[in-house]
Amino acid sequence: MISSVIGLGKLGFPFALFLASKNQKVFCYDNNVKILEKILKKKSPYIEPNTQKYLKKFYKKMFITYDLSSLIKQSDITHLVLPTPSLKNNSFSNNYIISCLNEIAPILKKKNKMNMINITSTVMPGSCGDIFCKTLESKGLINNKDFIITYNPHFIAQGTTIYNLENPDFILIGADNKNGSKLVSYYNRIYKNKIDISLMNTKEAEITKISINSYITTKITFANFISEVCENTKDVDVSKILNSIGKDRRIGKAYLGIGTKYSGPCFPRDNKALDFFVRRKVKNSLPKFIDKINDTQTARLTKILKKIVVINKLKKINLGILGLTYKDKTSILQDSQSYDLINKINFDLFKNLNVFDKNIKPSKVYLNKYKLTYFTGLKKFIKNSKIIILMYPSDDFIKAIIKSKNKIIIDCWNIINDQITKSKVYKLGKFLL
Repeated sequence: MISSVIGLGKLGFPFALFLASKNQKVFCYDNNVKILEKILKKKSPYIEPNTQKYLKKFYKKMFITYDLSSLIKQSDITHLVLPTPSLKNNSFSNNYIISCLNEIAPILKKKNKMNMINITSTVMPGSCGDIFCKTLESKGLINNKDFIITYNPHFIAQGTTIYNLENPDFILIGADNKNGSKLVSYYNRIYKNKIDISLMNTKEAEITKISINSYITTKITFANFISEVCENTKDVDVSKILNSIGKDRRIGKAYLGIGTKYSGPCFPRDNKALDFFVRRKVKNSLPKFIDKINDTQTARLTKILKKIVVINKLKKINLGILGLTYKDKTSILQDSQSYDLINKINFDLFKNLNVFDKNIKPSKVYLNKYKLTYFTGLKKFIKNSKIIILMYPSDDFIKAIIKSKNKIIIDCWNIINDQITKSKVYKLGKFLL
């Protein structure tokens, strides 16, 4: 099957590279001409590990086109990797996908050959069968003759997108007719080793996608809950407790560690979307309760920070926030742990608020709005900060903190060995007073 990818964003572009690496001929399109021009110059449009390496190595398998008609005519399967932004009610908008379907419908009608339209964007349950199919049918196309709609979301995290595509736990496929089995065959050819594939109808797959991320947020929130309990209990080690809980095979250790609130582009919105979906179906919403607990985590951190200031009898010192994005190797700042903290911190306690992140340089508007001082060098940032809050795990951050002297470190992830640093280290989940 000849593949095409419509939408070369932060998932679509790595996905196209992944397909090209599997000896697939991939036609690629995006309505953002700047993205296409960068790719044609063999330059990755995004800061994402391995994208530049893959682009250089597999460029000849990628065919960049400015013409949707040419792309559709030459494809057997078209992957739609388009934005589905969250609406005010926490459901997802299908506008980008519907607009694309309306645009390609006349092309599909002239093709005289069935084309598989594979939706990889996360959508609300019912979207594929109740909305996307009907959109194409309203244009005179016949389902299961001119086209079929499949649902095939990927479970990736920015910063490890290509790795996640190369090493999935399983492949989720939703299809409402027997032709969906063609997508199963497609993936069995792509992956040399046998891959676990879950095939179900589209609505089942749509529920599965948001439910998985919602379950992960539940584990993270449970770990944060136990960590907070331990902060208020003498003579206990939260690391030992969580590690032992994770040894139970029914639970597992993944996402069961010390850390900050869950954030980023997927977990919060999928959790909220599941809450929206279940509102009229069940009386009590677990996702809503999980979000409520998660929303308290920043207040918990500011409370710890205030205690540390009092314990150490500090006045008007410089506070350093180490890490601004929601995780390492990404450039997403919006709704990150640090973004939330900066919005809620008591600036009156500190002389200056210093920030550093190797993945992003915030805009002047952002820095001026919150009166932040951005440092381009990690050493200079540490030198000019008395209290440093480690907001996400990073090897570079750990090495620099271990070498620091006479600083106060708030280790949100329990990754700093306080026995080998000359700074004072406070950890989440540890009794303070």
